[in-house]
Amino acid sequence: MNTLWLYLYFPQLQLDLQPGPAQQEPPAADAKAQPLVLLHSQELRVHQANTAARQLGIRPGQTLAHACALCATLQVLPWQPELEQQLLDMLALDCYQLCADLALAPPNALWLRLDPMLQLYGGLPLFLAQLTGSLHKYPLQFHYGGAVTAEAARLLCLHQPGHIAQSLSAQQLALQQCPVTLLDLAPALLQQLQRLGMQQLGPLLSLPPAELSRRFGAELSRYLQQLQGRLPPLLRYYQPPEQFSVTLELLYQLEHHPQLLAPLRHLLQRLQHYLQRRDLLCYQLQLELTLRDTPALCLKLHSPQAEARAERWLELWQLKLEALKLPAPVLGLRLSASQYCSRDQSSADLYAGKQGQYSPLQLIGLLQAKLGAEQVRRPIQLPAFLPEVAGSSIAVQRLGNADLLPSGLQVQQSAPAYGSEARADNSTLSSSVQSQQPTAHRPAFLFATPEPLQQQVRLLPGLERIQSQWWQGHNEARDYLTAQSADGRWLWVYRTDQQHWFVHGVFA
Repeated sequence: MNTLWLYLYFPQLQLDLQPGPAQQEPPAADAKAQPLVLLHSQELRVHQANTAARQLGIRPGQTLAHACALCATLQVLPWQPELEQQLLDMLALDCYQLCADLALAPPNALWLRLDPMLQLYGGLPLFLAQLTGSLHKYPLQFHYGGAVTAEAARLLCLHQPGHIAQSLSAQQLALQQCPVTLLDLAPALLQQLQRLGMQQLGPLLSLPPAELSRRFGAELSRYLQQLQGRLPPLLRYYQPPEQFSVTLELLYQLEHHPQLLAPLRHLLQRLQHYLQRRDLLCYQLQLELTLRDTPALCLKLHSPQAEARAERWLELWQLKLEALKLPAPVLGLRLSASQYCSRDQSSADLYAGKQGQYSPLQLIGLLQAKLGAEQVRRPIQLPAFLPEVAGSSIAVQRLGNADLLPSGLQVQQSAPAYGSEARADNSTLSSSVQSQQPTAHRPAFLFATPEPLQQQVRLLPGLERIQSQWWQGHNEARDYLTAQSADGRWLWVYRTDQQHWFVHGVFA
């Protein structure tokens, strides 16, 4: 079976996928209905024009002065090759799910090798239906063409969009009327061919290769051999990125944090698409804000439970941005993700019964985003004898202990544990001291500082002696008892060696 290449061409990639008014919350006027062009920064010529601009006679290649003369209200944005490359990578990731052999043709095209995939999809028409369905979810213009060789597929896409030549004879016939101006050759060589009267590719292919090489050099000979399949194509095959990172240049400056939510939602939707394609979840996001005349502002957001859905992450970002005061207007955003895990490591328990709206880890993430990571703490027990020393709390900052995880959730080995801070706090205690297990006579509520006993109580039998760590320089002995006050409360009281009585807690 012959090889079969498909060439996908996106004539105005940046203009089609530029975030629109609904994503960047511009003023009330609809920017999509206004004439808009992308300007080449070096040539100062129109690079891309939307439909409204084309209706006024504005075409790519015109000078800026010519375009402004045709439309006084023309909107002009810079053409950004880096952004267009990111958009092409995004489309390549989608097409990679359908075709394994895929090559980039910067700045706005892709090559797909179809012959290994046709048996899987049941033929060329079914594959094209899958491909066009995947691309139609974007507001995107595209053309395609197919042929036995990669370069012939490119020429047919540009000259006869939608035509696919599945044999060498059909390819040779389809290329006869192709203009030589579409050949991927140096401009000087193209001018030389045109001066000799060669306006179409057919007469050029009929000449002997040795004569072409002698008169026009090795470049033309090598190109025609690749076009006819005698030499392999020089392509840069696509590899999916290992990390998610996307940049968004804003159409205008943002001065208040609520305005960041709309463009941030657009970036999070792309993150969700990236994670779903790879069947992954992530724990941490980094948002870099490009500011006017001010160094960039970097914000990090950590979720104790790995997430993929854009709405979940947007809820956390909304809480975190509420406390943000922008030092300068925002010109652009860059979103990056890190700390990934596979989706099967965060599967829910089917037998856990009815669950709340948030899992425990999701609730921790909401509290951390709202209050700050250091303000969300959990109780721990330290190996100390005195109750006010044994009970403490640490900040819940990272993923870890199984007691905070939903049933069935497994944590990556690389993820740090919640209890790492507790181990650091215990380093000053003797390793021979064991944690004190609470007994049935310990109260549920302890005072932060024991209070002097100033009322008549009735003591119950059952004395407990607690001795502090004398080796740490603080020696104290206490005799604890359970007592009942006149108003019926059950108290936990103790007596010191100096016969002073204190109340340390209250039984529930």
